[in-house]
Amino acid sequence: MTTIRNQMLVVLMTLASSVSYRLNVRMGGFGRLSKPEPFTRDFTRPMEIPESGIEAAVKVMREGRLFRYSAKTPETSEVANAEKEFSELVQQKYAVGVNSCSSAIMLALMTVGVEAGDEVLTNGFTFTALPSTIMRLGAVPVLVECTSDWTMDLDDLELKASESNSKVLLLSHMRGKIADMDRVEAICEKHGMVLVEDCAHACGIQWDGRQVGNKAKVSAYSCQSDKVINAGEGGFVTTDDDEIAAKLIYLSGAYEKRWSKHLVHPPEEICEQMMMTMPNLSCRMSELTAAVMRPLIRNLEDRVGDYNRRWQSCVDVMEKFAGINCIVPRNHPRVRSVGDHLNFYVTGMTEEQNEVFAKTVRAMGVPVASFVSPVNARYHKNWRKFGAPAYELPKTDNILKFGYDLKMPPYFDDSDFPHVGACIAYSVNEALGGNSMENEVDADWVKSIIEPYSMDAPVEVVDITSPYLAPPKNETMTVMME
Repeated sequence: MTTIRNQMLVVLMTLASSVSYRLNVRMGGFGRLSKPEPFTRDFTRPMEIPESGIEAAVKVMREGRLFRYSAKTPETSEVANAEKEFSELVQQKYAVGVNSCSSAIMLALMTVGVEAGDEVLTNGFTFTALPSTIMRLGAVPVLVECTSDWTMDLDDLELKASESNSKVLLLSHMRGKIADMDRVEAICEKHGMVLVEDCAHACGIQWDGRQVGNKAKVSAYSCQSDKVINAGEGGFVTTDDDEIAAKLIYLSGAYEKRWSKHLVHPPEEICEQMMMTMPNLSCRMSELTAAVMRPLIRNLEDRVGDYNRRWQSCVDVMEKFAGINCIVPRNHPRVRSVGDHLNFYVTGMTEEQNEVFAKTVRAMGVPVASFVSPVNARYHKNWRKFGAPAYELPKTDNILKFGYDLKMPPYFDDSDFPHVGACIAYSVNEALGGNSMENEVDADWVKSIIEPYSMDAPVEVVDITSPYLAPPKNETMTVMME
C-alpha cells in the first residue's frame, strides 16, 4: 500500500476505452478552509424572461391569438417560428412544439410504435416522467443501472437488451450526462432496438460538435422553468423523418388542414394521410409559451460559455478544499457540457457523517437535494409507490446514496459560484472533522471506492498536476492498479 500524506487527491473518472477506466489523481497542496459566510442568494427563482419575450407575449395577449392555429399565417405564429428556430438550434429537420417534455416523450414513443404490453428499456436513474409516460401507454419500463459518472450503464443495457423483448430504448441524458453514443448506437443496432432520446436536461449539450438527440429516430426536449430555456412549461419533439414528423403534428393537436400552419412540415401528401389516420391528443404549445421562449432559443449558444465558466469556478473550489471526499462526475471527452446543474457525491463518509454534511451545507444556505430522499422524483424506489415495476439496482443505489443535486442559477453573480463551492467543501470537511486537520489518503482506499463501479475492468491511478493548485513540493507518485 502506498500512502500519500499531506496532499490532496481529486479523482476524476473518465472512460479511457470500452474495457478500462483511467483515474486522474490530481495532486496539490491540501488547503485549510475557514468557515465561509452563509450564502444568502435565492436558488428557487428561475431565469428571467428577456424583455423581447415579454413584449412578444404582451402583443399576443393584446391580439387574443393565444391558440397556435389562430395565426393568420405560419409566418405570424409564435409557435411556428419557435419550431423553426429550435429545429435549427438542434440541427434537425423538424421540431414540433408541445405543452411539456412528458408529452414530447409520449408522442415520441407512440410514433416509433410502442403499444400496451411492450417492454421499453430506460434509465434507472432519471426523472419520474419517463417510467410514468411508458406506463401511461400501457407499456412496461425495464430499468437499466447507471455508472459512477451518472450515465446509463451500457454493460447492463447490453445484458437487459438480450434478456428482454424490448424493441425501443428510451435513453435519458439525466442532468446532462451523456453516455458513449457510438456504443449506444451499436447496441441498438445489434438488438434491433429503435433509439428515442430524452434530452430534457441536454439542450445545448453536444456530442462531437453536434447537439445530442441526433442519434435517435425521435427526441424530446424540455422548456420547463428549471431548464436552459424557460417557458414555464413546454417542450419539443424533433426528428429527421418525414412520416414521423407528420404523425407528431397531428398527434400533438393539429386537425383538418392545420399542418399548413407549420412553417416547416413534411410533404403535403404525407400530412394529408396522417390527417385522416392519427388521433388528436391536444397537447399543443400555446402562442404565449412560444413568445417568451424564442429569445432564449436564439441566445442559448451565447449563454453556454457563462454556464460552464461559472460551474468550473465552483468545482475548482470544491476540489481544492474537499479533494477525494467530493467527487464531481465529468462528461465523456467528446461531449460539450452545459453547467446549469451541479451534481456530486461525497465519499469516505458514514451515513451519519453524510447526514452531518447535508445538514451543515443546507444551514449555510446551499440547498443540495439528496437523490435518495423518500420524496425525490428521480429515485427509482419511489416510483414503486405509483405502481412502477421494482428492479434491484444495487450499483445505482450505491452511487446515489451519497449523491447530491443543485441548480446553478444564471442570475447569480460570478463571485457567487466559488462561494457556493466553498460552502460545500467546508461542509464536507466539517462532516469528516477535517477543517483543522491535514489530509491523509491511501491509494488502496482510492481503489476501493472506484472498483465497485469499474465492472471488473482494470483500474489505473495516475497522478497529474492540477491546473489550479501549486505542484506538490515533496513526493509525487504513479500508482498502477490492475
